[in-house]
Amino acid sequence: MIRRLAAVAAGVGVMLGGSLAHAQSKSTFGDQGEFIFSADRLLPVLGWSHVTLTEVNPPMNINKIVETTNSSSLGFFWGGTPAFTDPAHGVVGFPNVPVPNFYTTPRLGFDYTILPNITVGGDLILFFTLGGSASSEQYNNAGGTVTTTASAPTSTIFGIAPRGGYILHLNQLLAIWLRGGFSFYTLTEKQSATVGTTTTTYSASYHQPAIDLDPQLVITPLPHFGFTAGLTGDLPFAGGHSYTTNTGGTTSTVSAASSLTFLGVTAGVLGWF
Repeated sequence: MIRRLAAVAAGVGVMLGGSLAHAQSKSTFGDQGEFIFSADRLLPVLGWSHVTLTEVNPPMNINKIVETTNSSSLGFFWGGTPAFTDPAHGVVGFPNVPVPNFYTTPRLGFDYTILPNITVGGDLILFFTLGGSASSEQYNNAGGTVTTTASAPTSTIFGIAPRGGYILHLNQLLAIWLRGGFSFYTLTEKQSATVGTTTTTYSASYHQPAIDLDPQLVITPLPHFGFTAGLTGDLPFAGGHSYTTNTGGTTSTVSAASSLTFLGVTAGVLGWF
């Protein structure tokens, strides 16, 4: 009799343990107390950017020059519209390099469900290039040669985008994650060039606060894993850029206003625990 009771108790324990494990593996996306990790904007499928930039060095007889640029892109595995093209940052003999678009830079997301289907969190953005070198030789008619050497521009992007969200379930596979917040980005570029014995260092910096609207369709084919795809809108306010030139120890800095708007369709992946 005791053996039978022990066997029954063991069987009930196994069933309860299996049911608990099954329930845990079947936790619904958006349950209270979940940590959601995401890789956002991995695929900027479709994008449109609007740039407004006030030149920092207009000619003496002109009060102000404001440049406006609209651009778009379409890409399934990589894409993104360029941002600013710096008219004051180029080095003689080398082409200007477009400034990367910080809105289409992949970023790491972290969110927490403080209540069922209600999330708080944000994205962290970090991007940098390691630089390089370039050279140019100018041959004049008299047989002389002028050699210019320069470092390739290095770029660093840092951004933070806190947000809140609400998860609306459509069925067991699909949900709409309504997300929105604000962001702040800083972008710096630096380049140096040497002509003869004179070295000049050029630095450019941009800062941009914006309001972010980022609703995403979440597809969860596997437990604790899903894909995201949706509309993205980054609406700037304020913002500006500045240039610093250092030649032989003499430094000069100029600054002006700028703004970058981005609308697009982006995609990413996420997991929750």
